[in-house]
Amino acid sequence: VELYVKSHNSQAKIAECLCIHPNTLSDRVKEKYGVDYSTFSTALRSEGSILINAKQFDKAMKGYWPALLWLGKIINGQKEPEPTMALAANQAQLDQSHKIMELEYELEKLKDNANKPKTE
Repeated sequence: VELYVKSHNSQAKIAECLCIHPNTLSDRVKEKYGVDYSTFSTALRSEGSILINAKQFDKAMKGYWPALLWLGKIINGQKEPEPTMALAANQAQLDQSHKIMELEYELEKLKDNANKPKTE
C-alpha cells in the first residue's frame, strides 16, 4: 500500500486493487499508522515525489543528458531560445510593394465589374 501511495495512486484505485472498500483501507491505515488516510497519503506522496527528483538528479549527475536537460529547464528555468524570423534589410519596401500590387489588383477587378453589361 505504501508503494502504491508513493506512486500517486488514488485511494479508490488502491482499494479496488486490494478488493476492499476505500473506507476499509482508511480504517486499516488508521489502525496501523495512527493517522487518517489523508495525512498518511500526503506524506507518502511527498516522499514519492522526492524520490523521483533524487533519481532524476542522480542520473543527470552521471551524465544522462535528457535528465540534465529536463532538470535545467525545471530547476534553473532554462529554455530553448525563441526562433526569430530574419527580416530582409528592405522589408518595409517589400511590404509596401506587396500592398500596392494588392490594391492594383483590386482596382482592376472593380474596373472589370464596372465595364460588364448589366442585365436585369
